[in-house]
Amino acid sequence: MQIVSHCPKCYKGTSVDSKAGPTEVVCRKCGERRDVRLSASIVEKNVVDQCALCGCGHLYLEKDVNGYLGAAVIVAAIVGSAIYWARNVLVSLGILGAAALIDLCVWLVARERAVCYQCVATYRKTAPNPAIERYDLGLAGRFADDYDEQRELRSKPRG
Repeated sequence: MQIVSHCPKCYKGTSVDSKAGPTEVVCRKCGERRDVRLSASIVEKNVVDQCALCGCGHLYLEKDVNGYLGAAVIVAAIVGSAIYWARNVLVSLGILGAAALIDLCVWLVARERAVCYQCVATYRKTAPNPAIERYDLGLAGRFADDYDEQRELRSKPRG
C-alpha cells in the first residue's frame, strides 16, 4: 500500500510504502515530522480502516486519476468542437462524443483510492473496504477548519 501524506504546514506530498513499516513521515520540504501508526487491518489484510497518520476513522473513496489531465481533455474537446461547429456539425459532435468515450474508458479502468477527511492522506493499492463510501459533503463539513469556531458562535446567546 502506498500512503501519500500531505504536510500540515506546507502541504507538500510525501509518499511512503506501508510494507517498509515506517514509524514516521518526514516532509521533504519543511522537515515536519508525523507519526505513522499502522492498524492491524492495514498490516495483515491491506485494508484501510482508519488513517495511519491522524487516526481518523472517516475516509472516502475517489477515482485515482489526474484531474488536470481530465480537464485538459474536456477543454480540448470544447475548443475542437467550437472550431469545427461552423464547418461541419457532425465532426463537431463527433469530437464531443469521442471526449465522452475517452472519459468513460478512463473512469472504467481507473482504480480507486481512499482519502482521509481530516488530514487528506491518500491510500493507494489497497484491498477494498466496504465500509468506506464516496465523498459526503455533510461529513466533510465537520472537518472544515472553522467548523468548531462557527459552532461556538452560533451556540452563544445573542443580546
